[in-house]
Amino acid sequence: MSATTRMLQSDPHLREKLEQRQSDLIQKAQQLAKGLRDDKERQLRNVQAIAEQGRSWTLVELFIRYQAARKQFDPGWAEQAVRELGALRNMAQAVVAEAGQEGSSLVDDVHTELVKRVLGYTVWWHVWEVKGKANEKGERR
Repeated sequence: MSATTRMLQSDPHLREKLEQRQSDLIQKAQQLAKGLRDDKERQLRNVQAIAEQGRSWTLVELFIRYQAARKQFDPGWAEQAVRELGALRNMAQAVVAEAGQEGSSLVDDVHTELVKRVLGYTVWWHVWEVKGKANEKGERR
């Protein structure tokens, strides 16, 4: 767990506001996962690792675009992901305001936390779409 995540989890107001949005984050992740073709688990985990290591949405955005340029992701999916993940900043601003906090660096930290969560859930959904459903049908991958 990163220092930012620990800090956000230690504030009960922020933690509560983040948890209230959990279902929305899971739904966003499901939509992102449905847009992927083929097995992209490894690439998604690479993006997730970049998000976990850094504290910058801009770094994650650049890495997604880089992966698309290398043909690891479909460019259309990459644009959708950048748009959806970038839009989480609005949710971050609302979370910070509702928690009675202020500060753009806190909004940045909450935005990055939301991005991390959505990416993690996207991995889970993608694995289900690619491997879980295939196993359900008796196929092997």
